[in-house]
Amino acid sequence: MPELPEVELVKRELSTVQGLTIERVEVSEKVTLGHNAGKLTVVKEPVDVFMKNTENMKIISLGRRGKYLYFILQNGDRVKYLIGHLGMSGAFFHLDSLDDIVEYNFRKHWQVIFRLSDGSMLVYADIRRFGELRTIDRLSDFLPVVRMAPEYDDEAAAEHFVGAVRHPANAGKAIKAVIMDSTVVTGAGNIYACESLYDAGILPTRKAGNVSVKRLRDLFQAIVDVFELSLSQGGSTISDYRSSTGGSGEMQNRFKVYQRKICPEGHDITTKVIAGRNTFYCTKCQR
Repeated sequence: MPELPEVELVKRELSTVQGLTIERVEVSEKVTLGHNAGKLTVVKEPVDVFMKNTENMKIISLGRRGKYLYFILQNGDRVKYLIGHLGMSGAFFHLDSLDDIVEYNFRKHWQVIFRLSDGSMLVYADIRRFGELRTIDRLSDFLPVVRMAPEYDDEAAAEHFVGAVRHPANAGKAIKAVIMDSTVVTGAGNIYACESLYDAGILPTRKAGNVSVKRLRDLFQAIVDVFELSLSQGGSTISDYRSSTGGSGEMQNRFKVYQRKICPEGHDITTKVIAGRNTFYCTKCQR
């Protein structure tokens, strides 16, 4: 699943759509069939409402909140937010034709096409269809954003992190599970949780209430450092993540424990399911 660095990179790359107008919206047969069966496949509102809220709207700007990407749309006094989440295998592409999507699976599994005023298209492709698109009037209408912790580079983020981890509701939980909670820290999924815990020398199985404030501060800095490293490496490409131009990242070549057998110090990596996700760690380097 794309995490904060990957979504941030997509946001930066999609700056090319800024200033263009969405002239027409098309949805795939899978989306149509899902909605006809009573399932809100990909588009999390009635398709006709989604089209009404996006067609003939100019893309004023793009933003990101945690793992959510949003487009601010405007037509006169009318403003809408188009919010997207990449789920497990979603990707946005800005190109002239579907044929320009190099990878067959993304080309085959396009879900929504936004036809733009310069003749190009913004395509949302999603192989597993776990991602989502929706329109809202204000970000404050969207509870996942309202409840989210400050962004990792916000001045208040570190103190919020320490306080949230040490909250009584989290004290008995594994620290790995806690830092994957977006109300604690934004954008840390399975991959970067594993990597940052290794860098901070903290066992992912340790109860959050048993981690000292000093070590929590070290952990928050490790999360920041891992995010920044990933951004500099173009994100992580494990299987399905692609940039808006179809490229892949290089961060996976810098992993220390995630999907590794041996840690950088030469110790065996242990794997355990925590919070429903395979967790990779070193019992010698982490305590």
